Amino acid sequence: MKSIILKQVFFLIGATLILVILMGFFFFSNAHGATPQSNSEKGFRANLTTSSWGDDWEEDGDEWDEEWDADWDSDVDEWVDGDRTGLMIRYNRVEGLMAGMRIKKEYWRSRDSNRPFIYGHWGYAFAAKEFQYMAGLEKGLFDTYRFGFGGEYHRMIDTPDRWIIQDEENSLAAVVLKEDFQDFYLREGGSGYLMQNITEAVTMTAAYNVDQFKSVEKNTNWSIFGGKKQFRPNPIMDEGELYSLSAKLVLDTRNSKRKTKQGWYVQIEGEHAGNDLRGDFTFDRLLVDLRRFQPLGYQDGLDIRLRAGSAWGHLPWQRSYHLGGLSTLRAFQYKAFPGGPDQSGGNRMVLGQIEYRLSRQDLPDEIDLGILEHFYIILFADAGWVENVDENLDWTEGFEDLDYGDFKSDVGLALSNRGGNMRVEIARRTDTSVKPFMFWFRLNRPF
Repeated sequence: MKSIILKQVFFLIGATLILVILMGFFFFSNAHGATPQSNSEKGFRANLTTSSWGDDWEEDGDEWDEEWDADWDSDVDEWVDGDRTGLMIRYNRVEGLMAGMRIKKEYWRSRDSNRPFIYGHWGYAFAAKEFQYMAGLEKGLFDTYRFGFGGEYHRMIDTPDRWIIQDEENSLAAVVLKEDFQDFYLREGGSGYLMQNITEAVTMTAAYNVDQFKSVEKNTNWSIFGGKKQFRPNPIMDEGELYSLSAKLVLDTRNSKRKTKQGWYVQIEGEHAGNDLRGDFTFDRLLVDLRRFQPLGYQDGLDIRLRAGSAWGHLPWQRSYHLGGLSTLRAFQYKAFPGGPDQSGGNRMVLGQIEYRLSRQDLPDEIDLGILEHFYIILFADAGWVENVDENLDWTEGFEDLDYGDFKSDVGLALSNRGGNMRVEIARRTDTSVKPFMFWFRLNRPF
């Protein structure tokens, strides 16, 4: 079995190496004759905005918002900007207090892209009584269109829910309100990967992954407030060995990761597990996340997101799709669909979200909003569908009979700071008049 896996690894590395080098040289020779700045100068940030609106967005941001954004960066790897290491502290119902240190991968990639470097993290979860760690090594080639390869080994309590809420915000909700919006599992294993910066805005990654999944339980019920309220149990997730090939393509032309006002963000992920790779799980999975941030005038703008997923085979709990609650269908309960937060999710999913933001400058002078004039006003709507179809269907099938009536939807209003990451939201379901409202206080944007 080990010899088969080694052959697969060497074949993957060789094939991907040839592919990404050819693609890199192709894009290099067809880059409109321009000579882009090196990755060490740009730090792989894709600020490729051409409209003059982009400069207008940044010039009137106040200092308070900048300080808040620095404290609550939604990018976990850049929580402490400019440092190669940082503290790693979080709290949830499974780990309790988890405290450790991090050596940041992005720090080295952006400063000395061709030098081999070590990255990772280590820490101890006091309630779960687990020492967690991840150690990796990466080497880069080429300054302009960087090609990198590396590998890592890890043992950690992980979550599939960081696209919904980041660790810092979830920890604060758990400590203060006794609300935990992430679910957890233990994984131990390793991966080898290749990555190619095709352009400044486009990055492709391919990896071979081996992981052992184990389910974990709730280990603590402490919080500052919450009274007699209980943390919900952690769901029982699928256990077993996963052998998979995965690939990810990212296009990012946003003007800012923290205070996005314009640009594109597209992420396409694919994973193939089982069959000739063996293991306990056999599936093909595809996930697409497309976002557009469109300025419409001096301060107002339109933010749109489409997220869709599909799969063939039996998805483990950790790879299935849920919708409901914050960052998804905001007028519904957390992971209400397809069967609730304790049940495995679906194998088909579509989520559409739109937000229209405007500031005081966009309103008539006669309208006096008082203290609300210091906030952005955001009108939003969400619509989504998630379901389990026959797992033997191809991943392109299962959407044929989908119509408008199958979607759950809501509309809402939010007040936010200039960056949009600190906000109060009220959302109303469009399908019922019985308890239709949900309220959220957020420290991150929904997308």
